[in-house]
Amino acid sequence: MTLEKLFSPESIAVVGASRHEGKTGHEIFDNLIHDFEGEVYPVNPKADEVEGVEAYDEVPQGTELGVIAVPGKIVPQVIESCGEKDVEAVIVVSAGFSETGNVEREQQVKKIAEENDIDLLGPNVLGLINTQNSMNASFASKIPEKGDISFMSQSGAFCTAILDYAKAEHIGFRHFVSLGNKAALNEVDLLKKWRDDGNEAILSYTEGIEDGREFMQEAEKTSNEKPVIMIKSGRTDKGGSAASSHTGSIAGSYQAYQAAFRKAGVIEAESNRELLDFGRAFSYQSIPEGESVAIITNAGGPGVITTDEISQHGLELAEFFDGTREKLEQEMPEESALHNPLDVIGDAGHDRYRRALEIILEDEGVDSVIAVLTPQANTEIRKTAKTISKAEEGTDKPVFASFMGEQDVQKGVDILEKNDIPDFEDPVDAVKTLKAMSEYRRFLETEKVYRDIEYDEEKAEEALDSYSGYEDGHDLFEAYGFDLPLTKVEDAPLPAKEAASDVGYPVVAKIDSPDISHKTDINGVRTGLESKSEVEDAFREIVDNVHHEEPGSKINGVIVQEELDGLEVALGMKRDPQFGPMILVGLGGIYIEALHDISFGIAPISEQEAEQMIEELQSSELFEGVRGEDHSLEPVKDAIIRLGEMALNHEEIQEIDVNPLILRKERAYVADIEINLDAD
Repeated sequence: MTLEKLFSPESIAVVGASRHEGKTGHEIFDNLIHDFEGEVYPVNPKADEVEGVEAYDEVPQGTELGVIAVPGKIVPQVIESCGEKDVEAVIVVSAGFSETGNVEREQQVKKIAEENDIDLLGPNVLGLINTQNSMNASFASKIPEKGDISFMSQSGAFCTAILDYAKAEHIGFRHFVSLGNKAALNEVDLLKKWRDDGNEAILSYTEGIEDGREFMQEAEKTSNEKPVIMIKSGRTDKGGSAASSHTGSIAGSYQAYQAAFRKAGVIEAESNRELLDFGRAFSYQSIPEGESVAIITNAGGPGVITTDEISQHGLELAEFFDGTREKLEQEMPEESALHNPLDVIGDAGHDRYRRALEIILEDEGVDSVIAVLTPQANTEIRKTAKTISKAEEGTDKPVFASFMGEQDVQKGVDILEKNDIPDFEDPVDAVKTLKAMSEYRRFLETEKVYRDIEYDEEKAEEALDSYSGYEDGHDLFEAYGFDLPLTKVEDAPLPAKEAASDVGYPVVAKIDSPDISHKTDINGVRTGLESKSEVEDAFREIVDNVHHEEPGSKINGVIVQEELDGLEVALGMKRDPQFGPMILVGLGGIYIEALHDISFGIAPISEQEAEQMIEELQSSELFEGVRGEDHSLEPVKDAIIRLGEMALNHEEIQEIDVNPLILRKERAYVADIEINLDAD
């Protein structure tokens, strides 16, 4: 699917081209008739002509693209007609489909398009813009300047807002697409098309993705060629619901999107402003070779703020080489400290900025530069903007500007924008953008290694076929090569006492019931048991607690398990409807409830992804050991990878909760297991 006739047709028919200004069909036709390089036919049976162009009763034979702006109820018959006239692509601007609950009509339109081999964009879209052939097949009032960015959005209103920003800031686009209801064409189709197109960056606004696995696959392929930057609406902070160690309660769809984006190398933006900031930076500038940032400023305060942001975002403040400092000493005033950030002092003119930029950009320890300017009495705003633009032309390193203010600096900002220098009102945003570019560089440089996991297929299937509680879960994890504590499950106090002797003291006793997920909540766990009498008392107490707190719950027995000391880790899986098995890791026990410190990944999990998941945790240092406790990350990484493989191999498993996974030096033991299978 090349979508050639959708983006580069030689002839377009506007079905519903109205004679009346303000009507959608009129605005689309008006946009096309003035700029489009090919033929444009107005289709309106009630008119002889539209804007002086002869009107047609139906789409002319052989028209390549149809833009449909008629009432939704007649769209199916219009597309039927397009099929009869050999139209190869259609844009359905019309509303009145699934967005209003009329799913049947939308499916009808999709079916007709498929039967006639028509590429269908929409319905319920703003339209499509291709600046390469001056095709504004939309009812947007503006066409952006030509550029190297391609943009797609599920929201038409978001499109118009971005267009307005872009026009004001001279941000150029190659393609601009409103996806609407995505009855046929969607993000995946455009990722495939734009992967090899002459654009430098792809921007996207999405409300939801239907086939998450296919999206991840195609997005990763595209990200390896060029940056894909997306903003996801409907982001909900699930921190409140993380007050539970049970995976089903703490996994939410936004976390799945975040994990999917990370896996595919998609850069996430948090606002429309950030989306544009990232887009123009990737489009205009080279990717920094490292994380060392130099700051040039004519005011101390903004330099300090920028320095703080660099540290907080995990970048590095560049340390100037001795030769750089010597050159700066010769060129800068005495009041200027010869370190990073370099304060060129408030009376700095454009020439002082020029020398500072020349010297610093020659420093091999500097990977990128942020030039900060505040409007002071002696500030040469226009000349400094030209100086920064000229300096950027002579280097492969990214150069950002932050002209702080609004009215006074605007004349300089205009110059920067026209010369493709990313300018930021706040240097904080410049640092965030450099961080995004740095993360993308690491994605390109990281080769993912996926491990082949061998497991006992017969044993695993038997455990799931007969699953009724902990013992079967124990067998399943044993089949996948997990380390497990010595464990026995008994249904009476006397056998439990004997089991404790076999396991070896001290032991833990806990309820085994498929109906109870949170054993500690009902006092279903006793630890530190040192004798047969303590085990017998614990058995009776635990069973009594279940009868009292959760009457009617099925009781398989009481688990008697060797007590292991170590760092408690939580490990889990939730099967997301869009992206499939989502693996989580965090601190275990009560800490997952108290700290909400969790990281997510989409299976299969590579060696590198597993390590990154752990590193993302605020508590990641604990995994490596503190206060003399030396733990290895390797067994936790191994457990994450194995759990992902288990989830991929057994689609009937909907949720898995391992809490705790006990980390002891070089091994990680699965101490408790909860599994939720598909009811079918």
